Amino acid sequence: MLDIRITGARIYDGTGNPWYYGDIGIAEGRIVSIGIIGQDAGKTIDGDGLVICPGFIDVHTHSEGIVGSPTADNVVRQGVTTVVSGNCGGSGFPIKDALEKVEAASPAINYATLVGHGTIRRRVMGMASRKPTREELTQMCQLAEQAMREGAVGMSTGLFYVPGAYAELDELVEVSKAIAAYGGVYASHKRSAGGKIFESIQEAAAIGKQANISIEISHLKVLHKVGRTAEDRVDKVIAAIAQYREDGIDITYDLHPYPATFTGLAAVVIPPWVSIDGKLKERLQDDEIREKIRADVASNIAWIGGGDKITIAKFTPDNSVAGKSLEDVARQRNQDVVTTAMDMIVEGSPSCIFHALRPEDVSKIICSENAMIASDGGIVPSQEGVVHPRNYGTFPRVLREYVRENGLMTLEEAVRKMTSLPARKFGILDRGIIAVGMKADMVLFDPKTVADEATFSNPHAFTTGINWIIVNGHIAWDGSSISEHRTGQVIRHLS
Repeated sequence: MLDIRITGARIYDGTGNPWYYGDIGIAEGRIVSIGIIGQDAGKTIDGDGLVICPGFIDVHTHSEGIVGSPTADNVVRQGVTTVVSGNCGGSGFPIKDALEKVEAASPAINYATLVGHGTIRRRVMGMASRKPTREELTQMCQLAEQAMREGAVGMSTGLFYVPGAYAELDELVEVSKAIAAYGGVYASHKRSAGGKIFESIQEAAAIGKQANISIEISHLKVLHKVGRTAEDRVDKVIAAIAQYREDGIDITYDLHPYPATFTGLAAVVIPPWVSIDGKLKERLQDDEIREKIRADVASNIAWIGGGDKITIAKFTPDNSVAGKSLEDVARQRNQDVVTTAMDMIVEGSPSCIFHALRPEDVSKIICSENAMIASDGGIVPSQEGVVHPRNYGTFPRVLREYVRENGLMTLEEAVRKMTSLPARKFGILDRGIIAVGMKADMVLFDPKTVADEATFSNPHAFTTGINWIIVNGHIAWDGSSISEHRTGQVIRHLS
C-alpha cells in the first residue's frame, strides 16, 4: 500500500525535459512508481490543474537559525525542501556538532552545510592578515578534511569579508585540494562585484583548475559605479565563465531575482585592512585612519549608487532608523554619508539592504544557461523588522515574473535551475529529480497563480499558489498549515 498517491498533475521532472502526465506513488519516503497506479494509498492528492516538480533546493543560505526555528515557515512556504547553509566563508564548527544540533531540532526541511574557510582560518590564525605559515596551512587543511569526514558538502569562502579577504590564491588552492579529495564543492563569495570582478572570477577559475574542484560562484552580482554605463559588463562576465567551462573548469553560479543585496555595512564600505586583528571599531575611532580611508569609503558607496540606495535594516542602538536610507540618517545627523557610515559602524554594526543591482542585469544572469536560483536568505523566526523579501519569495518570484508574466524562460528550465542543477552541483544525488527510487521531496503548485507576495515595503508576506509540499514522503504543507510532524533530514556528504 502506498503512503501517498498523486494524480492528475503535470509532472516537471527537474531535468528540463518536457512535462508529462502520470500518477506518482510514494512509500517509505521515496518515489516508488510513476504512471498509471492502481494501488491503494493512505492519502490521495488530486493534482488536476497543478504542476508537480521536485522540491526546490536552495544552495546559498544562511540557515543556521533553523535550530531555534525548525518549522522554517518562510522557507517551507516557498516550496523549498532542502537548504545548503554555511555560505560566504562562515559555518558552524565542528561540522559534526553543528549537524547534530540541527538533527536534534527535527527540522521541517532537509539541511546540508558547507564548512566556512573563514571559520577555519579564524580558528588557526585569528584575524591575522598575513600568509599562513606552513604549519598553519597544514592545520587548515586538516580541519577542512575533518569537516568533510563529518559531512560537509564542500567549502565556502567569503573573500569579500574578513578574514577571508586576507587569504591569497596559494592558500585557497591548498585548502581546496583537501576538500576536492573528498568530492566536495568550492562555493565562493568572490572578492569583488565591481571594479575587479573579472579578476575575481579568474581567481575562482584558477582555484578550480589547480585544485581540481567544482566551483560555484555565489550570488553572482555585477555592480556599476555611478557615472559609468558599461552596459556590456554582465554579458562579458557571463561569456568569461562560459569560456572557463569550455576550457574544462566546472564553474557555475547562482543568484536571487532581486535588484538588491543584504549584508553588513562595514563589509561593503570599509577596506579590509581596517579590520585586521579584529580592531575595526578601534581604528575607526582614530581620526587619522578615518581621514585616510574617507576616499575609499566614498568610492565604495558610489559603487552601490549612493547613500540613498542603502537602506538600514537593523541597527540595535537606534531601531527607529530601520527602513531609512543612509542618506536619510546622514541628513538627520547633519553629516555627510561617509561620516555617518563610519559612525554607525562604530556605534553598532548595522545590517543593510543595498539597492545596487540593475534588474536587467539580474535577468540576464538568472536566465543564462549555467545559473541556478538561490536566495542568500535564512530562517526568519518572526514577522517583524526590516528584512530582504528574498527570505520569503525567491523561488515563486522566478515562477511568477520570469516564467508566467515575462516569458523569459520556460517552466521546465526554471524548475531545472531550482532542482536537478543544484542537486547535481552539491552532490545531493538522491533528490532534485522525479524518478523511481528518488527521495520524495516534491512541490505541487498552480502555475496560473503562484506568486511571491513579499516586497521591500512588506517583506514578511508569504507566498501564494503553492498547494502541497512533501518532504521525505510526508506532507509538510497542505496549503493552509505546516505539519507538526516535521520530517526534514540532515544531509551529510558521503565520500
